[in-house]
Amino acid sequence: MKKLDVNLILTATSLIIAFGYVYFYMLSGRNQNPLTYRYQKVLNDKNLIIKHLIFGCSLSLIGIVRFSSLTLETYLFSPLIFIILLLISNTVIKKIYKRNILIETFNRYSFAPRLNKKATFLDISFGLLIGIISLVGPLLLKYDKFDEINQERKNFKSHKHTAYYKGLTQWRVKS
Repeated sequence: MKKLDVNLILTATSLIIAFGYVYFYMLSGRNQNPLTYRYQKVLNDKNLIIKHLIFGCSLSLIGIVRFSSLTLETYLFSPLIFIILLLISNTVIKKIYKRNILIETFNRYSFAPRLNKKATFLDISFGLLIGIISLVGPLLLKYDKFDEINQERKNFKSHKHTAYYKGLTQWRVKS
């Protein structure tokens, strides 16, 4: 029977939370129009902003506890990074255009033109920066651990194979 690797499960869970929150929750809506995306509801409701900030802070606390580990739990910072960058860029857009930011995502099926004609170059660039920074930023927090992560992975693979052969030879000796 295989033993579960807890670090692998924690890393996969943090990646699912990060990508799920940013792309499949906040950047989705009834259709491709950015006015129907969930982040628009959050920007228009102060209670939702507070709830999402509390959610992001609680995940970040878990990420801080696991920060020194060799796994990528720093992805638990992604929701908080997304919300903070969204609020900052929305403040800039509100000062300039007197409306909320319009983060345009690419059409899933083709490279169609923008759906909301009010989206400017500034909206698109802020949206791109928010998406990239919130999903690449956690990797930058772990840049100094990549050598240790690769060495640990190599040790795990070599130990797994030697442990398998030791168990196999012990089984043959007993029978």
